[in-house]
Parts: sequence; structure tokens; C-alpha cells
Amino acid sequence: METLLAFSIGFTVTIFFVWRYMKRMKHAPQDRVVVKSVVCRPCPRCSKDVPQGSEFCPGCGAALAIWNIHRSSVKDAGAASGDKGRPRPVINATLCIGCGSCVDACPETGTLALKGGKAILAFPERCQGHAKCVDVCPTSGVQVAYGNALQTLRVPMVHENFETNVPGVFIAGELGGMGLIKTAINEGRIAVERIRARLEQAGIQRTPMACHDGHSAPPDNDPPNGEPFDVAIIGAGPAGLSASLSAKELGIRYITLEQGEVAATIRNYPRHKFLMAEPIDIPLYGSLYVSDSTKEALLSIWETIIANTGVRIRTNQRVSAIRRDPDTQLFQVTTGDSSFEARFVLLAIGKRGVPRKLNVPGEEMSKVSYRLIEANDYENHDLLVVGGGDSAIEAALALSKHCRNRVTLSYRSGSFDRARERNRDALLQAENDGLLYIMRKSNVVRIFQQSVILSQNGEEIELPNDFVFILAGGESPEDFLRKTGVEIVEKVISQ
Repeated sequence: METLLAFSIGFTVTIFFVWRYMKRMKHAPQDRVVVKSVVCRPCPRCSKDVPQGSEFCPGCGAALAIWNIHRSSVKDAGAASGDKGRPRPVINATLCIGCGSCVDACPETGTLALKGGKAILAFPERCQGHAKCVDVCPTSGVQVAYGNALQTLRVPMVHENFETNVPGVFIAGELGGMGLIKTAINEGRIAVERIRARLEQAGIQRTPMACHDGHSAPPDNDPPNGEPFDVAIIGAGPAGLSASLSAKELGIRYITLEQGEVAATIRNYPRHKFLMAEPIDIPLYGSLYVSDSTKEALLSIWETIIANTGVRIRTNQRVSAIRRDPDTQLFQVTTGDSSFEARFVLLAIGKRGVPRKLNVPGEEMSKVSYRLIEANDYENHDLLVVGGGDSAIEAALALSKHCRNRVTLSYRSGSFDRARERNRDALLQAENDGLLYIMRKSNVVRIFQQSVILSQNGEEIELPNDFVFILAGGESPEDFLRKTGVEIVEKVISQ
């Protein structure tokens, strides 16, 4: 009885105070109610509202940095030029990976510096507009601007759904403007998701891949004879491989064409070391985490992913043309000896284009690169640099600085007329000082794991070798994109 009485009193008192509080709230002056409005924008992936300033979507968890460049406005081509003023490097902190290439490449010592893992403009008054920092940046994170001009980036016209101005042609990865492996992998997966949505809009349903026992790779969902592929994926780098795995997982009928060998993009990657600060989810494979590792280690992981998942890549298939058939509205993808039909095309070819190769035995080895970024990663090595332009000379000079390595520069001509006078003078001085060895009128004959064979004046010479850098120029992807109809624009991006 006493317990029931105590409960009744407590309940009555609680109701009384709740009633008083509700009464006060009802008659409270309106100016005391403070409502904070939150500016939101829809997530490009799942369309749910994302508060402004968020780095990740609270709905699907996608990193919003993937769409930063695609959201940027196109630079007005008719803007007034006027007095350019003094040049200055503009560094995009989002794209900067802290490799220090720009710091090392700048002729005006001290203009740039590394601070907190990012490149900064330490002494802007020293910049003379050489733009070496722009040339060596692996992520296009550095641009040279004048006066109050904003930073711009030259990229294909790509919308937030990764579709270009050509309906049905998508772009993912480095070519879209952000050269990070992690970003490329995510973009490849999301671009395929968008293509699947477009297939469903057209009434084409595909069944996602069923689970398998893990002992054998599941088969691909190939189209019946006479029917087109759903998507043609051009390139098998980080974006292309991720897109291929996603297509296989979703049951989409895909074909992946790679101009070189499997994992050629990683094999030819200019960096000697990799660093991924966080794991990356690879479709059909799982979490990938590479911390302070080498290119060779990543290459091994890449080949393991391909072997375990059974993803199919057609190698040595360089795409020469892509055009839409006006009658069927299908894309005709043409290679050297074949032609394929596809409803959509995903370009994952990278922004460096097609490097000029020597076509000699052994060139497919992972020790061969077509660009140098971090010269400081190489020490006490036997190195061969091939080429006679500014890029080859600057690479040879950087690698031989302070006698860190034993560097040989091979050039098929007898003089370096194509290079700038300043680089020619520096090269001759380095040769006189014994910092490097120049083999004029020479050609590479064969590349072995521990040596290289060069031909000079009719004689074959074998040199010890750990790494080869072929810096003989190449073909830019812009011409190929223009032939496909993709517009190249300059986008204004924020720092």
C-alpha cells in the first residue's frame, strides 16, 4: 500500500512539472527560439543531403573530394587578359601528396618548401615562372598563375556523374584531374555504378554475380553472339581495374582493353615508393592497404587481385578510334586488328598519354619507368636514362646529384640540340665533374634484370643496371580525346 501511494505521488508531481514546462513553451516569445539553418547539397552518389563542409557523405560514406574538380566551373575563355603581373605557383592542398618533386625541380632554390607533408610557397617573390613544378607534379596539384588569377586545371569536360560532353562516354581516374591511386579506384567503381543505373533506365537488367566458394574465379557474364557489350573499359590501371571488377561483380557485360601488358600502368608508374594512408576497398577482393611500399610490391598485389578474381583483361589492344553508330547508337571501339560494340565507354587511360617505347627485349620489366618523380628515392644504384630532351637531362642530373648513384645517359644523337641551353651547360658540367657518363650515338639493345646492353659505334656494351628511365617523349591523350569528341576545358579550382 505504501509503495502504491509513493508511486502515485511521484507520478502526479512529474505530470505537474511536464504540464508547466509545456505551457511555458507554448507561450514563449517567438524571438527566443533560435533555429540554425544548415546548408546542404545532394550527394552525387546517393542524392542524400550532405551538410556543407562535410568530407564524407553521411548516407553512403563516399569521399566528396572525388567530385571536387568535376564541380569546378569552366574558365571563361573571353576573360580580359591585361597585365599578367608576376608569376606565382598555386598549390592545391587537396591534390598535393607531399612528394617534394616540385621543391627539387624548381630552379629558384627556396621558392617552394615542404611543411606538414604538403608543398607550400615559401618565397613567392623568387618565382620566375619556369613552371618546372607544374611539369613534375604527379597529381597536377601545382599551377603557375599571374597576378590575381585563380588556379586552373586543363581537363576533359566531365560532369559529376563522370560522363563527358559526349553522351555515353565516361571518364574515371587520373585523366579526370586527380592523380591519386585511392581516388582512381573509387572513381572506377562509382562510374560503373552510374552506368548500371543508365542500363536500368533503358530497361536492361543485369543480375549481380552469385557468391562462389573462393577456390575458383566466377565466370564473366559475356554477351551472346551478335549482341554488344554493356561497357567497354579502356585502360587497366587503378581506375580501369576497379571498374572491371565492379562490372564483373554487378553482372554487367564488360570488355577491358589495355594497350600494354597486364598491370602496365603500375609497372610503368614513375614512383619508386607508394604510400596509402588508409585501406581501400577493392571490388571482389577486399581491403587493400599499402604502407610505404615499393612499386614491385604493389605490382605483385595487382597481379594477385587479377588472378584471384578472374577479371578478364585483353592486353596489347591499343584503341585507335571510338565512334557512335548513328543507326544503332552503339559505340564502335576499334583496335589495331579488332572492333567491338558497346553501349557505353569508360575511359581510364591516364593523363600521361602513350610514352614512346624502345620496343626492345626486357622493356616490360618493372624496373623500367617512363617518368621520374622522386630522385631522392634512388641511392647507390646503377641507373640508365634514355633520351636527349630536357626531361631526360634533368632526370640524369637529379639522379647523379652528390654522386648518389652511378648514372649513364644514352642518346641516339651526338648532340643535345633539343634541350634548353641551361640544361645542356649543366649536363656538360656534370660530365666534366664525373657525376655521370654520357653515351652519345648509342641505342638500347636489351634489358636484363641486373644489366643492360647498348650498341655504340657498332659495338655492344653491357653495363650493370638496377633501373631504366626511358624519357623519349610520347603522345598526349588530348588528341585522342578530341577525335572521340570529348571537349578539353580549363576548370577553375580552389586551393
